[in-house]
Amino acid sequence: MLLAFGFTNLALLGWLAAAAVPVVIHLWNRRQYREMAWAAMEYLLAAVRQSRRRMRFEQWLLLLVRVAIVVVVVAAVAEPYVERSGLLLGPTGPRTHRVIVLDGSFSMAYTHEDTSRFDQAKALARQIVEASPQGDAFSLVLMAAPARAVVGTPALEPAEFLQELGSLAQPHATADLPATLALVKQVLDAARAEQPGLEHREVYFLTDLGRCGWAPEGDAQTAEVGRQMARALGDEAAVAIVDLGQPGRENSAVVSLASGTTMPTVAEPVHVQVGLKHFGHQARKAQTVELLVDGQRVAQKQVDLPVGSGVSVGFTHRFDTPGEHLIEARLADDHLTIDNHRWLALTVKPAIEVLCVDGRPSGKARDGAAGYLAVALAPESDSAGPRRVQVDVAPEAALLERNLDHYDCLFLCDVAQLTKAEARVLENYVRAGGGLVVFLGPQVKTARYNRTLGGSDGLLPAKLGRVLIKKEPGIDPKEYRHPIVAPFRGRERAGLLNTPIDKYVQLDVPADSTSQVVLATPRGDPLIVERSFGRGRVVLVATSADTSWTPMPMWPSYVPIVQEMLAFAAGGRLARKNVLVGQPIDSVVPRSVAGTTGRLTLPDGRTEPLPILAGDDLPRWQFTDTLQSGPYTARFGEGKGVRHHLGEAPSGPFRQMVPGTFSLGDPEVQILAVNVDPAESNLAKLSQQELRDEIWPGVAFDYQTTWHEPTAPEAVPVTRRGSLARGFLYLLLGLLLSETFLAWRFGHHTN
Repeated sequence: MLLAFGFTNLALLGWLAAAAVPVVIHLWNRRQYREMAWAAMEYLLAAVRQSRRRMRFEQWLLLLVRVAIVVVVVAAVAEPYVERSGLLLGPTGPRTHRVIVLDGSFSMAYTHEDTSRFDQAKALARQIVEASPQGDAFSLVLMAAPARAVVGTPALEPAEFLQELGSLAQPHATADLPATLALVKQVLDAARAEQPGLEHREVYFLTDLGRCGWAPEGDAQTAEVGRQMARALGDEAAVAIVDLGQPGRENSAVVSLASGTTMPTVAEPVHVQVGLKHFGHQARKAQTVELLVDGQRVAQKQVDLPVGSGVSVGFTHRFDTPGEHLIEARLADDHLTIDNHRWLALTVKPAIEVLCVDGRPSGKARDGAAGYLAVALAPESDSAGPRRVQVDVAPEAALLERNLDHYDCLFLCDVAQLTKAEARVLENYVRAGGGLVVFLGPQVKTARYNRTLGGSDGLLPAKLGRVLIKKEPGIDPKEYRHPIVAPFRGRERAGLLNTPIDKYVQLDVPADSTSQVVLATPRGDPLIVERSFGRGRVVLVATSADTSWTPMPMWPSYVPIVQEMLAFAAGGRLARKNVLVGQPIDSVVPRSVAGTTGRLTLPDGRTEPLPILAGDDLPRWQFTDTLQSGPYTARFGEGKGVRHHLGEAPSGPFRQMVPGTFSLGDPEVQILAVNVDPAESNLAKLSQQELRDEIWPGVAFDYQTTWHEPTAPEAVPVTRRGSLARGFLYLLLGLLLSETFLAWRFGHHTN
């Protein structure tokens, strides 16, 4: 810790020459007297000689006080300060509570000379702790999404704090600044109540000041709330921001990885699209992108990456075996390796299993309510190859007689009504991740549907009204916004727009509902409405699946629209298997493993116990600590003879053996993928001026950076000035009182 002394208004020190005025006056007064011999004064002079030394001391002391008064006045006007250079802000006197906030966004993994920004932040945090006086306390907050108090209760023992700091791993999250500020406020308030002896408070932000975390694109109200919280924090504690970022950094990233089908099957060609983007100022040529399946590289391509715009690369792969599979897209490593990988977890099935519940069953082909639908779901049934979709057509009794977990999607076709038991079975099925498509028809009792499946917590995405007999000449695709109708964009000849509708049930979609209208009539009445329910999805069709209410089954658009409804409804499970960092992962497990404890393998190779939770009559598991990107593998049961592919391990921090396919009778295995938010791949950062003017206007904080181009990073200590003007004014008051007292005291001597 270094100290420096200076003056804000150095030019005013020229007035120190006025300090010579009392001396000049003193000397001038001495020269005004003439010495004259006077016999009567000889006796008096003899007495004065006896006390001359004491009187001379008193005069010089009074002169010194008067000179000091002038010096102190000039010094106070010049605004003296003392500057403390180091990592500590506050005074060494009172005990201090220091809250260290580490930026946990994955851009902090950017490396220079084999040292990441996150490691540098941990080293600076260690310096702050080691330089603090005995008796200070420390808290550690991780600025991530979600924000986390690693050390919430102030640690009085530095060794314990440093142990937690050393074991803290680099998260792969984005930064949530408002949530972090709220958490820091909670930590300070709790410490004030529990340990009032910590009189001083300091907060250190060790960050790269990335725009994604500090200035995210959002509504103005959220930004204003963040500014208010920052101002409140600045009033309560001394705030320091240590900038670890470097401007103008280059970075390439895999920003998306998607499959062309939500329900891939064996031997079916699966089209995979890999999205790439380069963030920086210089385009990159001939960048290699690889596609890996279950750890084995199956294809690679080279692509040029322009500045700022995305590039899409397509691959095609066929899976030879059913089971859990993992697709990975990989770019060559750069200074930020975390976003050079992206994963997609898929469940490949021998065929998609669909159950059509026919409300008007018939033994003849294409008869009954589900006849046309069954053909549309499996149009390749007459071909020699294997069927991609296996369709079972059954009466209403199948809802209670069959194990619905065996099916990927259920279709209800003109089912008149459902009992409470049947409604409960359907709710459990969809809540577990199944897909449900409900076609209405002439037999449907709308009032009973509303009672058993409606309501705010019911399955139906809309309330059923009366049957409307209106010959609508066409369909409104709602600008093709929904995934079900998006493939029809630009394909007007498919016949969707001019599909006639004769009868349909009026659907009332609540204004506060999450339901979405997929298709509507030209009058605006909804024809297809969908919403998520639990882990699954429900699609409600206002008309019939056969020709009783519409000739649509005879139209060329019928097969593709039915196929898209199947893909969307059954795709809920795929969406649950692929999430972003920080989002919880969970899944339903077979009842055969209920009551057991599984094991979850994390991307870094660690394993965690995974208890089965009981809820809504569905055994399931959940894991929330998803701060690392990569594959998460859950295993249950005690099966024998596990057969899996041990592929080539990914490089870098993702090195592990990834299970590929599993045979029947093996332990229950589920693979899920957690990916980073690509917005954090943009390394654009805030400047100090932008931080003061736009993000935290009016917030008092100290700013320092550890980076100075073009040299390598070195720790630059935080500095803080303390004004001494008030102290000099107090000293002036004391000198004035002393001068008055001394002048009175020395003027009343009796000799």
